[in-house]
Amino acid sequence: MKKARQFIAALVADGVHVCISLGQVKFSGPEESVSEAYGVLEAVPSLAEKIRCLLSPSLEDMRTWLDSQGEEVHQEHAARADRLKAAGILDAETVSLQTTYRDHNSLLPERLKPIVVRG
Repeated sequence: MKKARQFIAALVADGVHVCISLGQVKFSGPEESVSEAYGVLEAVPSLAEKIRCLLSPSLEDMRTWLDSQGEEVHQEHAARADRLKAAGILDAETVSLQTTYRDHNSLLPERLKPIVVRG
């Protein structure tokens, strides 16, 4: 996933917009950069799946990610789920999974990320 993040960051720095449309990775922006990006996806097909997982993860992708995390992230997820259940949220586990995943996998540049106070 690290290489996919670096690839997206390089594209964004070149003015390329990266999105998922109908399950496919799509690029728009400067023609030369877009052509190069599609060339990279042709050469490394697995990169497209990694980008799709980053931009539009399924619940299974998020569960797989959570399973690979350390105890601190698991505790954060559990505490969040408990707070959501106490607040009466019907699908607290799923909401907790989604928000925990997004908090730890944001693709926003540092200057645009929300400030999260923990502890």
